[in-house]
Amino acid sequence: MCVGLGALGGLSQAALAGLLKTRFAVNEIFGGVALNAIANTVAIYFISGPWQPPEGGSAQSTPPFPPDSWLPVASAEFPVSVFMLALVISLTVLVIASLNGTRFGLELKATGKNAKSARLLGVPVTRTALLALIVCGALAGMAGSHRVLHTYHALRPLVSGGIGFYALLIALLAGFRALPIPALTFALAAILAGSTRVNTLLGVDPSLVGVLQGLIVLLILIGAGVRQRWFPAKGGAA
Repeated sequence: MCVGLGALGGLSQAALAGLLKTRFAVNEIFGGVALNAIANTVAIYFISGPWQPPEGGSAQSTPPFPPDSWLPVASAEFPVSVFMLALVISLTVLVIASLNGTRFGLELKATGKNAKSARLLGVPVTRTALLALIVCGALAGMAGSHRVLHTYHALRPLVSGGIGFYALLIALLAGFRALPIPALTFALAAILAGSTRVNTLLGVDPSLVGVLQGLIVLLILIGAGVRQRWFPAKGGAA
């Protein structure tokens, strides 16, 4: 139920960002960042106020939530939530199938590439964009519930740790293709997870991981630009 409530919260916030985009032409990235700042302020209020223990606490985190609200793990040696792992795999397959094999997926790609042309072809651009944002918000809410109920077992300010910006990066690298997203996500997650051990195992400054990550992204973007410049898709030129 807690994961469902997280999805509901993410859905609601994304719906607000969608309304700002469709009604007032506010870019969804800027609108989302502004709403995130408001949500973080509300979280800090609860952490340092109503949800603070009677003996006093810290503005850094709430007391640990009851263990029965935590996501169960496979084992102590493999502390991974099997439920969330199965949910992620199922939703990944569902999203890829929806984007590649449904009318909604086709309309969404058309809206993303050229909203004006899509509207002329009869695509409900406003509804499509709003629905896409709502679905993404629900998925983000589930990811946030995992951070709260599994990673920290408590609510913290900026509990996402900035992974939403990595999601933007992955979307930029994937373009309009859904299939590369799981591999890109896994690769980026491996780099981030390894950054905490680089200093211990290799004696290298952890900031080198950020440099490596940026270099990888830069090379991918350069490769994509070269491919579009010298090897355009068939039918791309009229």
